[in-house]
Amino acid sequence: MQFFNVTQRLLNPLGYYLHKRYMNSAMSETIRNIQTGDKVSVMRTVTEEDVMNFAKLTNDFNPVHVMGKNKLVHGALLNGFLSGVLGTKLPGPGTLVIEQYINYPKPCYAGDTIEISIEVLSARKIIKCGYKVIVIDSDRIVLEGNGKFIANKIEIQ
Repeated sequence: MQFFNVTQRLLNPLGYYLHKRYMNSAMSETIRNIQTGDKVSVMRTVTEEDVMNFAKLTNDFNPVHVMGKNKLVHGALLNGFLSGVLGTKLPGPGTLVIEQYINYPKPCYAGDTIEISIEVLSARKIIKCGYKVIVIDSDRIVLEGNGKFIANKIEIQ
């Protein structure tokens, strides 16, 4: 089965490379049967240490993130937490992002406890998911969006 045509190879070379390198049909472990309506939620507290480590990793020391009492969490860090759930829980190991839309309607601050929720909107060759991240104590939506993914067989060693 060919997932990438010539245009996709040119527009998304990293996705094509990863698909060819890690997702061949000879791999032995299959991911579970994903169905429309499947959901997962994960909670975690975003610490000041998380924010500072991310600032160091990305060299993004914008004062809104690293100075003052209310440190604003980087949007890309929230997306990273989302990516962790997408890659380990739903759709799960072997998942490659091929398209993603994200909106950050409200701020998230260091110390907030968040819930990352993902729902499968359709499950075919391309899996479509909707997701949101809310701050638990205020029901404040700090990230919402959707994406398209390829979920493949993987080899567990």
